[in-house]
Amino acid sequence: MEKISRNLEKLGLAGKEIDAYLALLKLKSASVIQLAKATNLKRTTVYHCLEGLIDKNLVTTVFKNDKRFYVAEDPKEALGNLLKEKQETIHEVLPELKNIFGIGLSQPEIKIYRNVTGLRKLFEDLLKSQEKIDRYYLSGTLLENLLGAEFVENFVKKRIKLGITSLSLRAFEKYHPDWEQKETHSQQNRKVRFLPEKYFITPYLAIYDDKVVVISEEEKMGFIIQSQEFAQAQKTIFDILWETVAI
Repeated sequence: MEKISRNLEKLGLAGKEIDAYLALLKLKSASVIQLAKATNLKRTTVYHCLEGLIDKNLVTTVFKNDKRFYVAEDPKEALGNLLKEKQETIHEVLPELKNIFGIGLSQPEIKIYRNVTGLRKLFEDLLKSQEKIDRYYLSGTLLENLLGAEFVENFVKKRIKLGITSLSLRAFEKYHPDWEQKETHSQQNRKVRFLPEKYFITPYLAIYDDKVVVISEEEKMGFIIQSQEFAQAQKTIFDILWETVAI
């Protein structure tokens, strides 16, 4: 019974309201006096509880011989409707709450991730890109070596399905245009250009929306910086390299 009471509280019922409701479910139909005796509550308290239960559409009233009786509705339907109302309320208020939450994120934020599990979680954040485009530098490490070939393959499939285009700047030291399969890049919704060796960048670095992701194979860690100003600066640097230096 304690577990039932806790779950009913989660649905918005108060303590004494729960007592009255459970008693009425057993009695099926009862007057205020009968319900007061069954719950050991004062009649004024029972009245107050019943008003709340009626507002929640869990209880209704009937008249027998000019006397008012209270009847519990079928809990499956009544509680289902109550849950549906709460879900609709959440759906209605969620956009405003997200807007308030977004305002709070205007301050730069840094999150650090370690080990393969953490790095995979970090990497998958790229799939949330609202701009449908990500920019990244790839120089020293094949991501398959760090995150696993199967994970990277599934990630690419998800990215393609979401319509996210990748712009990849690669260093000559580890990659060369002659080695690349342009057909594969096209199929994977990816554009690739190459940087001279002097622009070699060791960690994997990706830029999207208002975020910058850095992953280090050597240190087995990564972090994400969420800052509109910083991300925009990184995008500008990337675009300059893409348009003027890369081939």
